[in-house]
Formats: sequence, structure tokens, C-alpha cells
Amino acid sequence: MTATLEQTQAELRRLIDLVQRGEEVVITSQGKPVAKITGLPMPKVSADRREWLAKLARLRERLATGRNGSSIETILNEDRGD
Repeated sequence: MTATLEQTQAELRRLIDLVQRGEEVVITSQGKPVAKITGLPMPKVSADRREWLAKLARLRERLATGRNGSSIETILNEDRGD
């Protein structure tokens, strides 16, 4: 899509929505292209991070006791001596 500088200033939110859907927007000034708005690639989760997350999940399963800790209210009441 092509938009003039004036259109870009007036409709920036709509143009950003188009860019988020994969469209590029070329901005013109006095009929000449001066800039282009494009989306950024989504960051990819690295293999190291996926491996770390899987290891964390296995560790949580192995160490789970099935018990929940005390609520904040219980802790505060015990601390106050109630």
C-alpha cells in the first residue's frame, strides 16, 4: 500500500494494523517514496530455551508434593500472633 505523509499522520493506527497483518506501507512526500513501514519478524524460541523449559517442567513434576503453601493471610496472622 502507498500512503501520503498526510494520510500517514492522520491514519497511523490503521496503517500499523495493516503492517501487523503482513502488508508493507510506502510513505510518499510530494509524490516521491520517502519511507517504508514493515513489520518485524517474530522472535523464534531457541532450541536451548525449549530444552531448558522442558527440563524445568520435568523438574517441577518430579518435585511436586501435591501440597500448596500457606496463604499470605495465614502467614501474616501467624506473624502477628493471631
